[in-house]
Amino acid sequence: MSDRKRAFEGNGDSGVAKKARSDANASHARSPAPSATADLIAQKRAEITAKIAAMKKGAPSTSASTSAVATPSPVSTPPVPATPHSASPAPAGTPTDDLARRVAEAKRRVADAQNKLAVKDNPYMSLPQASKNKKQPSAESTQQGAGLKMAAHPLLLDNTPTAPQSKKDRYKPMQPKFASIKANARNAPTPPPAPTPTVPIETASNPYASGAATPDSGFEGAPKERSGRQFRFNPKGKYVQIGNQVRQEAQLEQLKQRIAESAKKAGLDTEFETLEKNIRREPPPDAEWWDAALLLNKTYDDLALGTRGMNIRNQGSPITIYIQHPIPIPAPGDKNKVALKPMKLTKKEQKKLRKQRRQAELQDKRDRIRMGLIPPDPPKVRLANLMKVLTSDAVQDPTRVEARVRREVAMRKHQHEKMNTERKLTDEQRREKIETKKIEEEKRGLFGAVFKVKALSDPAHRFKVRKNAEQMNLTGACIFHPQFSMVYIEGAHKFIRQYKRLMLHRIAWTEPARERGNEEVELDEGDEGEDGSAADKGKARAVTPAEGEAVSLEDNKCWLIWEGQLRDRSFSNFKPKSCPTDTAAKEVLGQKLAGYWDQAKNWKPEEEELF
Repeated sequence: MSDRKRAFEGNGDSGVAKKARSDANASHARSPAPSATADLIAQKRAEITAKIAAMKKGAPSTSASTSAVATPSPVSTPPVPATPHSASPAPAGTPTDDLARRVAEAKRRVADAQNKLAVKDNPYMSLPQASKNKKQPSAESTQQGAGLKMAAHPLLLDNTPTAPQSKKDRYKPMQPKFASIKANARNAPTPPPAPTPTVPIETASNPYASGAATPDSGFEGAPKERSGRQFRFNPKGKYVQIGNQVRQEAQLEQLKQRIAESAKKAGLDTEFETLEKNIRREPPPDAEWWDAALLLNKTYDDLALGTRGMNIRNQGSPITIYIQHPIPIPAPGDKNKVALKPMKLTKKEQKKLRKQRRQAELQDKRDRIRMGLIPPDPPKVRLANLMKVLTSDAVQDPTRVEARVRREVAMRKHQHEKMNTERKLTDEQRREKIETKKIEEEKRGLFGAVFKVKALSDPAHRFKVRKNAEQMNLTGACIFHPQFSMVYIEGAHKFIRQYKRLMLHRIAWTEPARERGNEEVELDEGDEGEDGSAADKGKARAVTPAEGEAVSLEDNKCWLIWEGQLRDRSFSNFKPKSCPTDTAAKEVLGQKLAGYWDQAKNWKPEEEELF
């Protein structure tokens, strides 16, 4: 055996190389003393001879080879079984040379196989250069047979042609097997198509063979061909980004927790809850708010029951206010119904009713005091019943008791006046009450009246006529004419009745106004303007010494010419006007009331008609 350095052992046949080496080392270890091992060698040879003899009985064609092996040899090398890879038979010679030659040939084949596998795994390694004197051994032809002599499967053989490498390519840096960027992916050479494996006839016909079954074999239970999976590389920074995202979420949760704790301490947790409710949308309700009032159970499942399960025809339905009912119109006969007037009572009957009512109220108060519902009134002490109510106290200190009684009397009087003052209406409330009564009286109907006065030159008479008409909310006109004066008024029936009493009974037409401050009241007729502002104040006609003597009031009178019911008012206020002609008087009254002027002018009292 040679002592040269052993070649690199690949992954494929490492077990074979190790086994051969171990056998060689074992042979060296067992040969330290040739005399001691001679008996052992002879024993082994006998065993081998017996085995070969047994094999010859089974295969007589191998008798020549058996006889050659059975010859004893003085060499102390242990027998090595012949490998099935040997192509040529062992030459007739010494067994030691045959065994060494077989071991050397096996080592050489193992080294060649390891070199091929190394070159196949790493294309950048150069093949070992053989010496110029030695020639490369030619590839042995594979033997076809059964058992150990059967050839390997074509898919297991490496038939890839190795490209010749130069010295420049030998030391090039190793390139990656895949393109890392798009530019390298475009420039990378396309790999040659893989050769289609040739399936032997026996494997194709036999579905139970060790090779993969063809898809068209027709056997359902045949294993399918397994397809390889490609590498899936994660992009750069993928897990860094995932880690950053997880850390950010953790920091956000911690920040929310700190904010919630600080808000709880400050009492603002309700504000954050409302803010979160506003941000987060609530789920849709079971029923919309515009339909919830019509559904009894507040869900749309009530629609299956129809109108019976809905709040539509019930008393408290929300649509009741939108139903229009006809407006009740009173019957025409209801307006003409006469309301029953309360029975008139005399003064004596009114006092009797008041006494009975007060007695009943007092008795009710006494009953409440006896039952303990209200406290009793304090004793009402006066100077008249002082000794009767306060017997012992009045005798002991009459001065002090009298002062106390007078103080109580003054207190009761003050309380009584205070209560009256509180019940008393203010001036504004009183005026409002009077105006309300006037409006209520007008609603009962409008009436009118026409008065004829023989002479209306006295200022006191003019003031009374105008002022009472304004106070009773009466409208109309007062016309001053050289021959006579006419007063037309319109308003409520109650006030017309009062004004008629004023004109016919209360005013003394024959009595002139009394002197005031020894100064005569003189009215200038020329002071009246177009709008009658001077007449509105009762100063329409004046009597001056330049005009002549004053008008005599001895036979002055006032007559009621006409009264009756009206539909509408003709004037908005009471207007005193001075009209020297009939045409001016009719213009003041208007076309509708012009006939009253002619009627007043032509009217004569009954005494004058008789004579």
